[in-house]
Amino acid sequence: MIFQTLIVAFTISYIGSIPPGAINISVMQLSILKKHRAAIFFAVAASSIEFIYAGVTVRLHLFLNTYSAISNYFKIVTSIVLIALGLWNILSAKTSSATGVNTKLTGRHGFLRGLILGIINPMTIPFWLAITTYLENDRLIDLSSAGFWMYLTGLAVGTFCLLLTINALGKRFTKISDNKLLVYKVPGILLIGLGTYFLLKLILL
Repeated sequence: MIFQTLIVAFTISYIGSIPPGAINISVMQLSILKKHRAAIFFAVAASSIEFIYAGVTVRLHLFLNTYSAISNYFKIVTSIVLIALGLWNILSAKTSSATGVNTKLTGRHGFLRGLILGIINPMTIPFWLAITTYLENDRLIDLSSAGFWMYLTGLAVGTFCLLLTINALGKRFTKISDNKLLVYKVPGILLIGLGTYFLLKLILL
């Protein structure tokens, strides 16, 4: 179960990091400017912050689950968050434009840049709170003792590997990021589906 927790966390994190945002677009920009070393340090910093944020999120999730009186309400809120994130993804497809490249980006302080952008990323906590609740509710992950650390490791490594992939793809990533169906609509539909399934499961029980 611990190994499954690692694999599930890695897969969700890798796929969940694909939609273009400040972090992966910055890595792409560094790669295009051939600042590959800076991009790697950037990825290390961003994934480290992801590890910390995920740890805080999972602890919050475990804390809320200890209070049975609010547990079901919390799960309902989680379902709504998943649906909201899905709708946000789909609506983003309508308003997004082609990914631009900032030619002034030097990447001299790749690690510091990764720390800053990782810290101010507003979607990390609600996203992982919703996903973690869903995964544990369906017993796809184990968050007890070693499983907790394996889950956090999987999330951080998944993000790091996705950023390394973007660094390797460079300018080719723009073709992927401009594919609104693949990047926005498919993840959005999946999130809405998960949220709806989770909500119906709670209502029917």
